[in-house]
Amino acid sequence: MKYEFNLEKDEYVFGLTANDGLFSPYKEGFKRDLNIYHAGNQASAMIITTFGRYIYSNKPFAFEMKKDSFVIESDDDIKFIKAGETMRDAYLDIKNKYFINKQKTPDLEMFRKPQYNTWIEMPYDCTQEKVLKYANEIIDNGFPAGVLMIDDCWCKDYGVWDFDKAKFDNPKQMIEQLHQLGFKVMLWCCPFVSPDSSEFRKLEQLGYLVKNQDDSTFLSRWWNGYSAIYDLSNKDAFNYFKNVLISLMDKYGVDGFKIDAGDPEYYRLDNKFKEDNIVANQAKYLSILGEYFSLSELRVGFNNGVSPVANRLRDKNHSWDNEGINTLINDGLSLSLLGYPFICPDMIGGGMLLSFETSDFKFDQELFVRYSFVACLFPMMQFSISPWKVLDKNHLEMVKKSIKIHDEYVDDILQIVESSRLSGEPMMRYLSYNDPDPLFATVDDEFLLGENILVVPMIKKGTKRKMVVPQGNWVDSNGNNYQKGIYDVEIPLDEIIVLRRK
Repeated sequence: MKYEFNLEKDEYVFGLTANDGLFSPYKEGFKRDLNIYHAGNQASAMIITTFGRYIYSNKPFAFEMKKDSFVIESDDDIKFIKAGETMRDAYLDIKNKYFINKQKTPDLEMFRKPQYNTWIEMPYDCTQEKVLKYANEIIDNGFPAGVLMIDDCWCKDYGVWDFDKAKFDNPKQMIEQLHQLGFKVMLWCCPFVSPDSSEFRKLEQLGYLVKNQDDSTFLSRWWNGYSAIYDLSNKDAFNYFKNVLISLMDKYGVDGFKIDAGDPEYYRLDNKFKEDNIVANQAKYLSILGEYFSLSELRVGFNNGVSPVANRLRDKNHSWDNEGINTLINDGLSLSLLGYPFICPDMIGGGMLLSFETSDFKFDQELFVRYSFVACLFPMMQFSISPWKVLDKNHLEMVKKSIKIHDEYVDDILQIVESSRLSGEPMMRYLSYNDPDPLFATVDDEFLLGENILVVPMIKKGTKRKMVVPQGNWVDSNGNNYQKGIYDVEIPLDEIIVLRRK
């Protein structure tokens, strides 16, 4: 059924998918069908406007933006509700009615120190020797130990979640060594199962895999080939997968998991599932799986409001304006407004492997430093490519400075984590979250961290930009005072502007 809802003058529309933050607020012609596509990131079947109106559905729907209205196509009963005067009023009404706030957070170590991921550093050739070398180089180059994620290709087959003995001759000892260096260790995993593995045959016999209409096992084409997929709507399959991960913790001392994939685009709408036939819900179940582990990171979810997991933005390119640094803040804000408060940006410098492998690729030190300064006041920050390998001494010191800035604000960040745990509100907020003034609706290159910290990074080449300051009295680190308005500012390469509400 189609529903069309009219907008008022200067009313702006947000919601749907995290990775569409670049297009928010939505303009005429924008379309998205949550039944089949989440743009590679978390999604929620919700719309929020700057005038305190919202839509929330338990089912995915199709959306199209018109000039002064928008159209939703859904078999659910859709209502456009007026909750108050601001985006915050709408968010809180959704949160109170539809989210289940477990009042938990991810392991606080994910917020305290930088995270490190092996993906760009050793994408398809991950070995015990290389992981230990990477960890030791982190310490030797003056970077603090934190959470270390061993990404893809540590196992022999997808679905056979055990270390490949040809690459990891003593994984238990390796993890003990990483612990001694001060790291907590996470392993990458996904719901895919290699179809020529012994595990596939076992899971197929148990009925734990997604099926085609004729009850044959469905094989999905994903970025690493063809695989079967766990039917996560099947409680027995869900618990089987969960117990496999728990056994890795018991056997090797693993601390947690980076749980990947689950996107609806890797399924077909006519796939058969045991409990429901809503493809988007597979992303929802995957996020619920992550809640069982205090150290867990996901880049998918569907209607998982206030889930106590780390939610990472999808892989970004090593670029200024091609789904690179230009999408970090707006996607982070979009993700927050969708009900995912505990946010990690993509890996500093970009985590999209293909962008590093193009024939015309050129590494940009200025871009890498700016990435680091944007990430340093997100709730979390994560590295992959080794800064000491790609930066000269001057730029490397700048990156270390960004880590020090994160450390200077870590008490604020942890207080905001606690506030978000209790209230269910976003940690990162649009400037328009509390104020419907059209001045703030299109600001997507700065953000509020909690109620009282305004973060203004530089996401373009150069040092000059416009800074928009929201209502209130604000002061910067030099004691300069600001009130609501637009200011011309300069941000050197090794700096970020942070204002604190008086």
